[in-house]
Amino acid sequence: MPRPRHSKMRLRETTVCRREKSMLARVALERVGMRVALAALLIGAACCGCRTLSGRYSPKPQTVATCRELTEQGISAMDRGDWKRAESLLARAVKTCAVDVDARRQYAEALWHRGALREALTQLEEARRLLNTDPALAVRAGEVYQALGQSGRAAQLADEALRLDPKFAPAWALHGNVAESTGNPRRALAHYQRALGYDPHNRDVAIQVAEVYRQLNEPERALLALQAVEDRCTPGSEPQRVLYLEGLALAALGRNDEAVGRLTRATTVDRPSPEILCALAEAQWATGDSGSAQTCVQQALALDPNHAASRALSTRLATQTPADVPLAR
Repeated sequence: MPRPRHSKMRLRETTVCRREKSMLARVALERVGMRVALAALLIGAACCGCRTLSGRYSPKPQTVATCRELTEQGISAMDRGDWKRAESLLARAVKTCAVDVDARRQYAEALWHRGALREALTQLEEARRLLNTDPALAVRAGEVYQALGQSGRAAQLADEALRLDPKFAPAWALHGNVAESTGNPRRALAHYQRALGYDPHNRDVAIQVAEVYRQLNEPERALLALQAVEDRCTPGSEPQRVLYLEGLALAALGRNDEAVGRLTRATTVDRPSPEILCALAEAQWATGDSGSAQTCVQQALALDPNHAASRALSTRLATQTPADVPLAR
């Protein structure tokens, strides 16, 4: 029995409808698959170190993995002190994955160590372009600007970091560095203390506080700040800078025997600078030990024949007595 015409039409319509539904279903599945694949790529990139992906370029997983491996090797080389090797590895990492923020960040550190500040800044600015929500990147770029003498730009980046995180201690410390470099020690002190309020165990900032107190001719406060740092160190692990500044503070307070002890320890922690040797010679001379003072100042001049303070002290040692001249500050 022949089927009615309208039944054939309905059958064709049903067939077309099923095909359309099937097509739509495949498209939907493909879209879901693309989303899953993209999510997997992003997660994999994050795990491998490529934290920011440019919208114009999504690196392949193998590219990301290679970049991560090169970056880790570069960091290991920096830890070993092999900076030339580190710079080479990190340059390859950046070339492998141009949108890897961490690779650029670490490459900037290697460049900075070599003194290539502008090249380091280029890497940091590109990293900031890729990831503009990281206050640490803003501060690090600001520190490079500060090293280049661009204090105004450094202050702007410190403000930018604080907009991202008002309690970010390194940003307050950068403000302190800027204030100190522009001749505002009191303002610098306020910024450093604000940084310590958010990060009480930051050794570098605590040392900067002591430096500012020394500039302000407040040796007692400088000594207290330094002793707080020393108290957090295991015996024998005190930084040379802390011992040196303690020696200066003790000498400024007239406690020259103690100053000699601190400064002598400073010479044994690491290779002493002409500044440390000169300060030690001055303290030795103040205690009446002119022979040791003469030996020490000659060691300073052997390191740097043009060291002005040591040359002046050498002359005074030959022509004056300790009571005739003030102690080094």
